[in-house]
Amino acid sequence: MRVLIAAGGTAGHINPALAIAGALKAADPQAEIHFAGRREGMEYGLVTKAGYPFHHIEINGFQRRLNAENIARNVVAVWHLALSGPRTRKILNEVQPDLVIGCGGYVSGPVVRAAAKRGIKTAIHEQNAFPGVTNKLLAKDVDLVLAASADAVEKLGAPDKTFVVGNPVRPEVLAADRAAARRQLNAGDRTVILSFGGSLGADRINEVVA
Repeated sequence: MRVLIAAGGTAGHINPALAIAGALKAADPQAEIHFAGRREGMEYGLVTKAGYPFHHIEINGFQRRLNAENIARNVVAVWHLALSGPRTRKILNEVQPDLVIGCGGYVSGPVVRAAAKRGIKTAIHEQNAFPGVTNKLLAKDVDLVLAASADAVEKLGAPDKTFVVGNPVRPEVLAADRAAARRQLNAGDRTVILSFGGSLGADRINEVVA
């Protein structure tokens, strides 16, 4: 089995994608897992460090707040979007995937859509209660929609093929030694509360809890 996973932008998209890749390899050690993303993005370092083949696509998101600088960025984004079509087709021809999975980020858009048009089995995973733009656009085209939260099901617009599965977690996280972690934190017998968040609000969450 050959699987192509497209994810990018933030670790909130990339780490679940890596967890999915790890689960697929555990289920089928002979599976070939490839990733598509931006070389300039966070995904390049995380994916290559994990040892998976990486296929580069140059694509940018559109800026919704319009000013002179963002208009210029949007012009570049249109150009990159046009170029992403031929690049995506080349990647699909090279990998010949049996399954394409999109885990969010702008880069997953052209990859998953092109695969769906070719009749390749496709799926997306949405990590948030409020789905991202790319996954909302892709939901109607793919064979399977996976959501971390029940709150996202109706918002994705494809309830008949959407399943709530939670967020995938990498095996090394689940295998962590709880007692060793408590010793490292000098927690003793005290109650330990873990608070974490992602994206732009994480710093504020940490400040309030602290």
